Amino acid sequence: MKRILALLLLLLMSAACAESAPLPYAIESGFLIFPAEDGKQPVPIAVKDGFAAKAQELAAENAYLGTPMNLPEALLPYVSNELTGGEELLEIYATEAIIVMHTRSATDGNVLRWAEWDGRQFAVYRKVIGKDFWLQTSNAAGNLAEIFIEGEPYYQYRLTLKKRRIHLHSVWGEQVYFIIEPHAICNDGTLTTCTNDGYVYGNHPYDDVTNLPFADFPTSYAQAVQQLDNTNWAVVNNPKPTDRLHLRTEPDRKSVSLGKFYNRTPVYVDEIRGEWAHVTIGRDLSGWMMTDYLAFGADMEKVACAFPQLTVKEAHQEYGADEFVYEYRVFTVPDLSADTMRWHSGESYYLIGMAGDFYIIMNSEEEIAYIPQEWLWAGNG
Repeated sequence: MKRILALLLLLLMSAACAESAPLPYAIESGFLIFPAEDGKQPVPIAVKDGFAAKAQELAAENAYLGTPMNLPEALLPYVSNELTGGEELLEIYATEAIIVMHTRSATDGNVLRWAEWDGRQFAVYRKVIGKDFWLQTSNAAGNLAEIFIEGEPYYQYRLTLKKRRIHLHSVWGEQVYFIIEPHAICNDGTLTTCTNDGYVYGNHPYDDVTNLPFADFPTSYAQAVQQLDNTNWAVVNNPKPTDRLHLRTEPDRKSVSLGKFYNRTPVYVDEIRGEWAHVTIGRDLSGWMMTDYLAFGADMEKVACAFPQLTVKEAHQEYGADEFVYEYRVFTVPDLSADTMRWHSGESYYLIGMAGDFYIIMNSEEEIAYIPQEWLWAGNG
């Protein structure tokens, strides 16, 4: 009898331990909160009242409880309608910047949803895809969403959410790969980044696909380039590639120079006045260049890039929790006493010109900044 009672007591204790098994995350005030990893805190996920009980039930069964990149199917119905809009939730993940969801609507089919959290409420964005897809999480970080469209051939679309707009970043798959930037499309045969020689410049509809039907997303490089309008675009084209072209404050050779730019620097031409063109480089660096040293239209593709290929010296690399990505400082004007910004090594940049002892640097978002020449070097070759 004593042995039977002891066995029953052991079973009861085991059940109690199972019921109180710790969860790998916190559930507080209606939010699922994952622990920070590498110093990055995933966005909290709003959940329904039954989420905690269901998670404890799974824990008692030693079942999979989920990570920021993937919640088990049994927990998906308990994600708040505030995020799903009441649509069937098929997949969800959270980065330090956004929540990405794959839902299914009775009227629209498969839907891609984003949610941004400002500390008080969510802003949710919805993009109808229609056809079936699944979320690719191997590169999930920041505000990136990557969807995989199965088929023959298959496609993957990388999209980002910035300033309440959805941007198409790149397309790749079994037979295609190209990168899309705000005013450029690149396909130079590489699989990670593009060199400037591989870019074609112009305006296109893919920098903001918020309202662009998914059926109009490109499935080939040729199709994407067909939508490129290079009207008013040009690149610097100096007959001597080692020379650089001045950007001046006025249409006059004697006016102040804002910098000297290498061949193939892209410029948007706002106005032509005689032998001078008023141009904008990047987002907001404007001035005058001589038209004799600019190439327009199809001639742009004939100009070889002369950008220096340099990297930031170790003394100016600042590492955080991620040992593979560093930050470095750039200046808002070519002056060491000026305000600085922090850029990181994970994004592309191009040394497009010089201003005094500084290089003029532009990133893939067309931001212009300045970095001391002595902070860069050619590397170990």
